[in-house]
Amino acid sequence: MDIITKSSPRVVLASGSPRRLELMQRLGFEPLVYKSDIEEVPRAGESPEAYTLRLAREKGEAVADALAGDSELPGWVLSADTIVVLDGEILEKPADEADARAMLARLAGNTHEVITAYCWTWRAPGQPADARVSKAVAVRADVWMRELTEDHIRRYAASGEPMDKAGSYGIQDLGSTLVRRIEGSYFCVVGLPVCEVVETLEELGGIQGFPL
Repeated sequence: MDIITKSSPRVVLASGSPRRLELMQRLGFEPLVYKSDIEEVPRAGESPEAYTLRLAREKGEAVADALAGDSELPGWVLSADTIVVLDGEILEKPADEADARAMLARLAGNTHEVITAYCWTWRAPGQPADARVSKAVAVRADVWMRELTEDHIRRYAASGEPMDKAGSYGIQDLGSTLVRRIEGSYFCVVGLPVCEVVETLEELGGIQGFPL
C-alpha cells in the first residue's frame, strides 16, 4: 500500500523557525507548526554531523508521538536542525548579545562549516512507532566570513538578528553583509536545504510530482 496516493501540500513542520516555515510555504506546502522540546546537547564523542542528525530524528519522533492519536492532521512530519562548526567546535544559538559578539569575533575572517540535518517522518495514525517510515539527511556548506571590525560586530549583534540563529548570524538578511562566499547549498545555511528536502519526500512517496 502506498503511504499516500496523491500529492498533498499539507505537512507538519516540527520547528518554530520562521525561516523554515516561509521556505516551505514558498514551495507550495501548507505547514502546520508543532514545536518539540528536545534537549539540544551533544553526547560525549558525538560528531557534529551525528549530533544534528540525531536531533532532527528526535524532533520528528517527538512530534509524531505527540500527534499519534490525531487522524485529522497531516501524516508527514518535517523536522530539522542547523549548527555552525568552527575548528570542530559546535556553535549553536547565542545565550545573549555578549555571546553573539564573541561568536562573531571568532567567525570573522575565517571559514566555517554549516550542517543542516532534516528528517521526514510518516506518522500513520494508529500505527506503532516502530512501523513509522522516516529518513534523515545531513547537508553541508562551507562559509567564508569577511573580516569584521568591533563596531560592525557590535552593530549587528545589537540588531537582534543573531539571537535565534546558530553561529549568531543569518545569511538571508543583514547577515548577508558578513559572508564573502559559500561553497555548497545556500539553503543549508539558511536552515532548510529545500532541494534535498523535496527530493527525499519524492523518494519516500510523500508527493508524486513537483511543483505541487
